[in-house]
Amino acid sequence: MKRAAHVLDAVLNVLAEQGIGALSVRTVAAAAGVSPAQVQYYYRTKSDLVRAGFEYAGEQFLAEIEAAQPESIADFVELWLPLDEPRARRARVWLAYAAAAVVDPVLQKENANLDRELRQWYVNAGLSEDVAAQVFAMIDGVTLQCLSLPMADRRALADRTVGAFLAALPGCM
Repeated sequence: MKRAAHVLDAVLNVLAEQGIGALSVRTVAAAAGVSPAQVQYYYRTKSDLVRAGFEYAGEQFLAEIEAAQPESIADFVELWLPLDEPRARRARVWLAYAAAAVVDPVLQKENANLDRELRQWYVNAGLSEDVAAQVFAMIDGVTLQCLSLPMADRRALADRTVGAFLAALPGCM
């Protein structure tokens, strides 16, 4: 299984650095430093790679949240937004999967499940279902906007959009 994790790390690297169009058994093999046959031992097709990588990326993000133990909704949002290079890399992977989920019914279902799990965190933190959905949608939009800005400009966008919205909600800051 250690080798499979190495292959999945390579999937995420290819997605973050080159996008989903570049993802193939060959590019993943090259990124992982293994033969294409080794990649195919675990994942027979590009679809298998995409789906396994999506699940792996979601598990990693949920583990990061659990390890960070955010104390407030603002802390949770801080983990999410691409305000430094590791979070920007994760956001580029998320964006590749969001695009793929639009046309892949299996990914669409997995994406909906992950979104539901993440929104539930907001509900558990005290937000109503409607406000949790608003925060979640805002984060998605701001994440996309941040990725098109230089790193130095991202904090200001986050503060004037998500930060201002959260500041108006009781108990979020």
